[in-house]
Amino acid sequence: MSSWSRTIWSIISSSVLTLFACTYSAIHPNIPSLKESPLRLLRRRLGIMIMALIAPELIVTWAMRQLISARRVTRQFNELEYFKVSQSQEQSENYTWTQTHSSFVLMGGFMLYVDGKPYLTLQPDHMLKLIHEECIDAPTLTANQIQDKSKGNAISKGLIMLQVAWFLMQLITRAIYHLETTQLEAGTLAFAVLNFLTYAVWWNKPLNVRCPHPVYWKSTESRPENHAV
Repeated sequence: MSSWSRTIWSIISSSVLTLFACTYSAIHPNIPSLKESPLRLLRRRLGIMIMALIAPELIVTWAMRQLISARRVTRQFNELEYFKVSQSQEQSENYTWTQTHSSFVLMGGFMLYVDGKPYLTLQPDHMLKLIHEECIDAPTLTANQIQDKSKGNAISKGLIMLQVAWFLMQLITRAIYHLETTQLEAGTLAFAVLNFLTYAVWWNKPLNVRCPHPVYWKSTESRPENHAV
């Protein structure tokens, strides 16, 4: 058998492994409700993966919209006086509002607590309003602390990219030597390219965070319902 010959199993296993690795790792879901059960979380994750397989362009569009929104939120928070002025240069470096912070708040990363109980998930505009009105303190969570909550890191992301790169290299090599490739491999290549784009767009978004960061109501003169956006 030639060194270039392949079995059906090798073709299917390589394609399926690449497809699963790309789809599973590329999806960065938002933080679930505190009331959601593990079974419901699994169903939701599987539903998103099925959507990514059926219409991967929708996942790319979702990721791009979140990236655009994150950039807007980053500008808004950095214009806030709290993030412009700090007590020391060290504090300024640690608590600068970054793209990671914006991705975190957009995925439901900050939970407002009132009287020690979770009240609602803070959206960026509402959070800015409450900080401006001094109803809550601006969070001092650093980008490293946010990434520490993530289930994905540079190593795991790099391994996925290595798997995709190896698959692409195999197809490129076969194309150079004018060897045939299957429709399954061609389809997997298209999925890999789209998922790679999604992965790059969501690079700063934490992966599989289960619990939001608490932000406590501090105003004694008003209640949260009086500050609705």
